[in-house]
Amino acid sequence: MKRMYDTVRQAGKFVLIHSCGDVDELFDPLIDIGLSCFNPFQPEVMDVYELLPRYRNRLSFCGGLSTQKTLPFGSVEDVRRESRRLLELGSGGGYIFSPSHDVQKDVPLENMLAFIDEAKRQPGFQSIHRGE
Repeated sequence: MKRMYDTVRQAGKFVLIHSCGDVDELFDPLIDIGLSCFNPFQPEVMDVYELLPRYRNRLSFCGGLSTQKTLPFGSVEDVRRESRRLLELGSGGGYIFSPSHDVQKDVPLENMLAFIDEAKRQPGFQSIHRGE
C-alpha cells in the first residue's frame, strides 16, 4: 500500500480511501504511509466530534451526516441542526461536508434539500455546475 500511496503522492495527488466500519485504530499507520483523506466518516460507528479535532492537519475526513439515522428519519430541523454542527466542527479545515455514505431512497426530499441549503449558507460556498 505504501508503494501505491507513494506513487500517487509523487504525482502530486491525494490518497483517499473508502473503508466502512470502525477502523480508526488504522488511521495512524495509514497516515504514516501517505493517506490524505478517509471516507466514509460514519457517526454510527465513529465519534466524528472527537476524531476530526484529533487528526486535523494530518488527515481529512469526508462524510459525517448520518445516512442511517438523521437523513432518512430525522426532521428537517434535525438535518439542519446536525449539518450546522458538522460545518462548525469542520470550519478549521480537514473536512469535506457530505452524507456519511450513499443517500438511499428512504431519505425525504425535504431533508436532502435542508442539507444542501445548509451547505450553501456557508461563507465561500461554490457550486459546481456541469456544462457551464
